[in-house]
Amino acid sequence: MESEKLTSVLLTDIDRENRLTDFSLDNCPEKLVDSVKEVGIRHPISVCSDIKPYKIISGHKRVRAAIKAGLTRIPAFLVATMTDALVLNLKENFALRHYSDIEKGCTLNKLVSEGIQEDTIIDLYMPLLELERSKKIFRDLILVEKISSGLQKLLHRSSVPLKVFQVFFTWNNEDQKSAEEFFSITRPGANKWRDLLELVEEISTRDNISPKDFFSAPATIKFLDDKDLTRPQKYDRVHQSLQQKRYPVLSDLKKQVARALDEMKLDDKTRFKYQEAFESDEMKLELKFRDERELSQQVEKIFQALQSGSVEKLIKIINHR
Repeated sequence: MESEKLTSVLLTDIDRENRLTDFSLDNCPEKLVDSVKEVGIRHPISVCSDIKPYKIISGHKRVRAAIKAGLTRIPAFLVATMTDALVLNLKENFALRHYSDIEKGCTLNKLVSEGIQEDTIIDLYMPLLELERSKKIFRDLILVEKISSGLQKLLHRSSVPLKVFQVFFTWNNEDQKSAEEFFSITRPGANKWRDLLELVEEISTRDNISPKDFFSAPATIKFLDDKDLTRPQKYDRVHQSLQQKRYPVLSDLKKQVARALDEMKLDDKTRFKYQEAFESDEMKLELKFRDERELSQQVEKIFQALQSGSVEKLIKIINHR
């Protein structure tokens, strides 16, 4: 990188439309705007000064924060050319932030679009994104361009890893749009993204139907439109219906267990636990009590359940008899 000169530049002299070195999918945080209003810009941005308006090399969020804070100028390092601008940006941010897998894929695609050779990207740039020098990882990550921008942002905000979201690489636009609508409403964590997408993939492969059929199904829409349900509850309802569709025998067994427990009429403080995949026939009763009276009540109800035959019925269900 050629020598740099520190000065102050007008915000109107900066090209804010050029996003070549903007690798973040996050918006400008309000905390940064508040900080700029209070103490100003403490860390200069870097711009290419070969021609006006200046292209931003690093500091896109600081520029947006300065504008929101009402500033007219911003401290900046003037760099003569854009040569190595991408490297400079990544090096500046290397110790300051962690890129999501979606952001990494978008960044690699920008490097490719700039005509940088694959071997150079793998050797020079991937370590700056905290990635192994791996052709497979490179070729997997650049496929994020197949994912719609709206879905990319959702995946980024939920920190969904490549091994989970790569399922979208083979989905068409309609399938992705239906998934985007579902996840924008439910906003689950990364693990729940994985669980639901695995079910959708398994069922769609088995039954030869599209993912859109699940996300746009009347039952799914009904749960999503239910104003009495929270976001997690909406997700859980849809996930449960998919599990029942994917594992009908297992779902039926769980329903039988629930009915048998109702018949046992155990005390509210008594908990029945079992292996929900029915891979083990081991069962457990957990009693919680503070005094002899509470213990006696629970034991009495267990004894009544034994006498009624409902315990025997439950055992037969767990043992698949």
